[in-house]
Amino acid sequence: MSDAKKDIKFSLKAMVNKKKGKVLFVEVDGTFADVLISFLTLPLGTIVKILKKHCGDTPPQFGSLTTLYTGLANLDDVHFCSEGAKSILVHPRSSNDAARKKLKLDVSDSPPLEYFNCPKKCTFSDRVKSISMYHDPYHCSYCYSSPMEREKAENETQTVTCDDDGVFMKAASSFLITDDLHIMPNAGLLQVASFIGNADMDEAEMMDVTFESYQVMELLMFSLISMNPLSVVILNRKPEYKKGTGFTADASDSTSKTMNLKLIVQKSMNKLLYAEAEQDFIDFLFSFLIIPLGGVESLLSRNSHVEAIDNLYKSTSDLIHDKYFKYPEVRNRLMKPCIPHGYISENHIFPLAEVKPIYPGQGNWRPSTKFPRGQGNYLIGPRTYKITDDLTVTPFSVVCMLSSLNEKKIPVSDVEEVELQIGLNEGLSILKASLTSKCALTDALLAQILNRKRKRQEVLLVSIHSIMIIIH
Repeated sequence: MSDAKKDIKFSLKAMVNKKKGKVLFVEVDGTFADVLISFLTLPLGTIVKILKKHCGDTPPQFGSLTTLYTGLANLDDVHFCSEGAKSILVHPRSSNDAARKKLKLDVSDSPPLEYFNCPKKCTFSDRVKSISMYHDPYHCSYCYSSPMEREKAENETQTVTCDDDGVFMKAASSFLITDDLHIMPNAGLLQVASFIGNADMDEAEMMDVTFESYQVMELLMFSLISMNPLSVVILNRKPEYKKGTGFTADASDSTSKTMNLKLIVQKSMNKLLYAEAEQDFIDFLFSFLIIPLGGVESLLSRNSHVEAIDNLYKSTSDLIHDKYFKYPEVRNRLMKPCIPHGYISENHIFPLAEVKPIYPGQGNWRPSTKFPRGQGNYLIGPRTYKITDDLTVTPFSVVCMLSSLNEKKIPVSDVEEVELQIGLNEGLSILKASLTSKCALTDALLAQILNRKRKRQEVLLVSIHSIMIIIH
C-alpha cells in the first residue's frame, strides 16, 4: 500500500456494549460504506494477494484459497499456455477496477489498465482499430506481423482522485453497520435494534473511532474468517468462528460440462490422500481466483458460510433502497459482477459472464495470444496434476507419490481410487468448501461419498437381516 494511502483516515461513531466487549454497530458516511461494499468487487485471488502482502510472513489461511493461490504462483511457467494466462490468475483484475480507483481508499492496489494497439494501425474499417488489453510481444492478432505497442490514452496518464459524490453509494448518505456486517441506511432505531436486540441497545455507550487504512485491511481479513470483525478490529476482541455444517450446493444443470477427478483414498482410514486430474479440472480450480466476492455470493445463493460477507451481500441487496446507490445499475454490478474480457477459460463450468472492455475511442477487440481465450485455457496439456485436500496443485509424479506412501507406511494395497464426474453441483460444493475449509475436497466430495457408502451398507445389512429372519 502506498504512503499516501497509509495516511487515509475515517471518523466513525461506534456504539459499544463494554460489559460484553462488543461493538453493536458503527455509524458511517457514504464514503466509508463505499469502501466496505467495494469488498464485494474484489476477486478471490486479489484478496489472497493483498492479505499476504499486508500480513507479511504470517498471512491468514483463507480456507483453501491461500494454498490454491500459493500453488498456482509456484507452478512453473512452462505449464501455462502463455505468460499472460498465469499473470491474470496471480494478479486478477475486476470489472469494477476503474470505479474502485475513485474510492477514498482502494485496498486492491491494482495497477491501471493498459491498452495496446498495432503500430500499423490495423483496422476493419477506417474507424475501427485493432486493440488488445494485453501486450503481445509476438504479433498483432489481426495482421500477424507487428508487435503490439502500448496505447497512451489521456485518461490513463492522469491521477485518479476520490469521487466526492460517491462511487457505489451516494457520499451524503449515512449508514449503520453491525458487528457481523449487516449494512443499512441510518434511518430508524428499531431496524437496527431488530438485528442487535433491545437488551444490548439499553447498555450501549458511544465511542469515537478513527479508522486508519491498515484497520480497513484488518476489517477485510477478519470479515472473511470471523463473525465479529468490527469487535476484533476496534476492541481487539478474539475472533468468533462458525464452521458451516454442509457444503452441498443447490444448483442443478444437466447440460453443464463435466470433468473427471480421481480421489485417492486410504481404505482403512477412509481418508483422502490426494486427487488426480487433467489440466481441464486444474483450469477450473484456478478460475476460482478470478471470481469477485459478489460473484461467489451470487453463485452460492447468498450462502457461502462466510457469515460476515453473506450479511454484507444480503443487506446490500435487501436493506438498502435504490435511492442510496450512486446509479441505478450499481446494485446489479455488485450483486452479479462480470468477469473482465478474456479471463474465462473454456474449462469453466460456472455461469460467469464477461464484460466487454471499454476503450477510450472506437476499436475492435482482438483475442491476444496472451489471453486464455486466445488459447482456450490457462494450462498446456495433456498433463496430470496432483491436488491435495487444501487445493495445492503440483505436477503429478508416480515416483514422488510412491515415495510419499512408503514414508507414511501406507501399503499400496490399502489405497483405492474413487472416480467422480465433476459438474456444476460438485463444482459449487468445492468452491463453497474452499472459502472456509482447509480440507476442501474432503468436505465437498469425500464426506458425501462416505455418507452414501455407509447408507448403502446399512441398507444392505438390513436386507440381509430381513432375509435371515424369513429363512429361519
